[in-house]
Amino acid sequence: MDIRGKQVVYILSCFDIGAGKKGAADGPVAVKNQLVENGIKIEQCVVLNDNCEEEIIGNSYKFAKKIDKVLTNSIQLESSVFEIVKKEEFPIVLSGDHSNAIGAISGLKNAHPDKRIGVIWVDAHADLHSPFTTPSGNLHGMPLAVLTGIDNQDRSINAVTESEITLWNQLKHLGQQNICPKIELKDIVFIGLRDAEDAEWNTIKEKGVKAFEPEDIAEMGIESIISQSFDYLNHCDYLYVSFDADSLDPELSTGTGTPSPDGLKISEAESIFKAVFKHPKLGAIEITEVNPNLQQGENEMATIISRLLRVGISA
Repeated sequence: MDIRGKQVVYILSCFDIGAGKKGAADGPVAVKNQLVENGIKIEQCVVLNDNCEEEIIGNSYKFAKKIDKVLTNSIQLESSVFEIVKKEEFPIVLSGDHSNAIGAISGLKNAHPDKRIGVIWVDAHADLHSPFTTPSGNLHGMPLAVLTGIDNQDRSINAVTESEITLWNQLKHLGQQNICPKIELKDIVFIGLRDAEDAEWNTIKEKGVKAFEPEDIAEMGIESIISQSFDYLNHCDYLYVSFDADSLDPELSTGTGTPSPDGLKISEAESIFKAVFKHPKLGAIEITEVNPNLQQGENEMATIISRLLRVGISA
């Protein structure tokens, strides 16, 4: 299978230590199995951290939980994406929790150090916390702060340790190129954002980050939102699309760790997948936070995500 002449390589990053709930490590394989069952031929597949057994509780990094493990995973994922992109192949990243975006976007940027990466972040959450502002300490709420290189120390509510700061800075400079930031705040578009803390909303408003909330989607329609997103990021050389399962409405997203009301309808999500897969600047796509352990029906969440991917691939 190819996308615009590029061989597709699936990366299954079975890592969920950045999340507050266990189980998303099983999501990538569940989605892959559903794709295969529905006729998608997967010719190349890289599996990372297929034995993700680490416990969340009891670590010494209170405001950046398991950041040492997240760093190790990010290094591996960055290297994998980097190599695939340098070979002019197309990576589809199926990841456990959203901390995986640190490694994936870093890999795309490091493969194109002189190019500008635009990010479409389809998610209920902003993921703009740092160890200084986080209420939970979970790294899956921090990837965009890592990638944009912001700390928000002026809004600090936590007594972050030197060891946490050291590892945090290593994450920000991930890759041999030592690039920081990997992306600019003004090169991010949120779609479906509706659940963020004050520190994140303040960053979005002060820095003028483009964010489409549920009321915007209801008023303008998803097709207009997608078109505006593409226009806004037209100056970027490549697009990275990250789709969090919790961007969907809770009626659909039964198998994800942090569902939030007023999410995307299935038809709206399908429109997003169709549009982004057709876009000539698409450099990589990531689907994350599918947690089979939380769903009511067997493979329910993976089935929905598989459907969305198939719609995109066949667009």
